[in-house]
Amino acid sequence: MQTATTMRSGLAEPPRRSHVGTVSLLVALGGAAAARLALAVGPFAGRTWLGVVAAGFEAGVVGGLADWFAVTALFRHPLGLPFPHTAIIPTRRARLIQGIVSTVESQWLSPAVIARRLDRVAPSRWLIEWLRDPEHVARIGDPLRDLVRGLARSLTQPELVDFAERTLSRQLRELPLDPSAGRWLTRAAESPAAGDALRSLVLSLKNLAERPRTAQELHWWLLRSARALRASGQRFVPFLLRRKVVQRTIVEAALRYASAELAGAAEDAEHPLRRFAVDGLRGFADRLAAGDAEAVAQVERVRAAILESLETGPLVRRVLERLRRQLEEDLEDRDSRLSRLIDEKLHAAVLGYLEDAAHRDSFDAWVRETAVDLVRRHHHQIGVTVRENLETLTDDQLVEQIESRVGADLQFIRLNGAVVGGLIGVLLALAHLALGG
Repeated sequence: MQTATTMRSGLAEPPRRSHVGTVSLLVALGGAAAARLALAVGPFAGRTWLGVVAAGFEAGVVGGLADWFAVTALFRHPLGLPFPHTAIIPTRRARLIQGIVSTVESQWLSPAVIARRLDRVAPSRWLIEWLRDPEHVARIGDPLRDLVRGLARSLTQPELVDFAERTLSRQLRELPLDPSAGRWLTRAAESPAAGDALRSLVLSLKNLAERPRTAQELHWWLLRSARALRASGQRFVPFLLRRKVVQRTIVEAALRYASAELAGAAEDAEHPLRRFAVDGLRGFADRLAAGDAEAVAQVERVRAAILESLETGPLVRRVLERLRRQLEEDLEDRDSRLSRLIDEKLHAAVLGYLEDAAHRDSFDAWVRETAVDLVRRHHHQIGVTVRENLETLTDDQLVEQIESRVGADLQFIRLNGAVVGGLIGVLLALAHLALGG
């Protein structure tokens, strides 16, 4: 039904109306009546030439009426009377539809015709023109974003989590602990990235020192130390540590000092804390690069401890879950950096590919071959579509659509019938006179 509606809407332009056929018939009737009346009475009564004129008008009436009957018979019964072989379009509807379907499917839009037409076009040029609109690029990027979104949802599948966990553990176990690792650590310690990482670490420690919970934990640690000292037999120091004023003073002073020093270390690359950390890391890296057995053993112990204590499963699962959520959020938003990156890369990849003439020719050939192959496989759908559209129309709608397209031209057929009939009538009248009739 939708296809029929679309077809009707496409044919809904105002039909061309013309009354030239009716006017020509009325002129012929009026002229015949006037000529016969003038022959009977008046100053021109009995004139031979007027008889020829009257014969011409009368023949024009006959020709006009005959063509009116023929034109009307195409669409309906003339005067509503069921003359044989009239109302041809409604009564021959099935054959008419079949003829249209056959003509469109087998002649106008046959696979050979479509193939010849495709040979004269360049799909690559159409694509380049189409991609100049950013909205079109976003539209072809939508399926790619949907594909990536679907892949992102699989990140939390148990099989993928297990694979990532095993891969992480294997990489940690297989991480080489030799002089090459030391040299890498030395380069890393001297790189600007190490300074940025150290600054981030220092800022994190500063924030940790400023948390209220850190102060609470220090109070608890002082009370615990006081109990331990008292249990060992000391009295004075535990007595002081258990006083709230002393605790608050120690904790506040320690945290203020730590926060100030860490803030300074974060901003000053030459701060003693920063230099101490960098020098310590560089010294350890040099020992490791030199193959120092104790340094290698320390790293090995750290790695073993990490592997024994690290629960990689929950860690990997949380990381993949965060990655999945972030990907879905960025892909859902067309204005996100990831979405814009997909559009930009897609646009650049397509245009970059089509900049080469050989690639354009290859692309055009592929489009043509694919289109022709699809047409050959599903060519019958053209006829099915045409038939479905025509069969959903009522007889009146079908007649109206055809008549609205050719009705004006048919009116001129009626005019021609009246004119040709009139001329033939004049010629016959003249011939009659010439033969002495």
